[in-house]
Amino acid sequence: MTPLKNPDLAPIRFELTLAVDPDDAFNAFTSGFGDWWPTDTHSISKKDCITVEFNDGVGGEIIERAKGQDDIPWGRVRSWQPGEHVSFTWHPGWNAGDFTLVEVSFDLNEFGRCVIRLEHKAWENVGEIAPALREGYLKGWEFTFGECFGNYLRQKR
Repeated sequence: MTPLKNPDLAPIRFELTLAVDPDDAFNAFTSGFGDWWPTDTHSISKKDCITVEFNDGVGGEIIERAKGQDDIPWGRVRSWQPGEHVSFTWHPGWNAGDFTLVEVSFDLNEFGRCVIRLEHKAWENVGEIAPALREGYLKGWEFTFGECFGNYLRQKR
């Protein structure tokens, strides 16, 4: 195992366990992204945000659409395994070359519940702002993934 150069830049990890099918959870996370993502608080254009689209498949873009503005790229899908795993670059409103990486996996545990794991990493790609950015995403993912996505899945059951 290679030690991290900067332990303050360790990956952020969150996990949800719910009584849902992994395929349904995967589709809710990706195709339903615009339904559960809190655009009024967690978007570039805030109140002018119409939606955030998560386009299917490797190479699919994650795009914020806003009233009277050009589309704002947030990332691009790198891995697409329906019902199992999705990974994507993440750079909402930043230069696409300064991306971080998000990976989300969907597994069944021994009790037949879906375990959804989100990992946000590659903080070193954003340079000096990485520690502050990572700190903000600790709270951000707790809200967006833990509360918003978790509640969205609970309501869909």
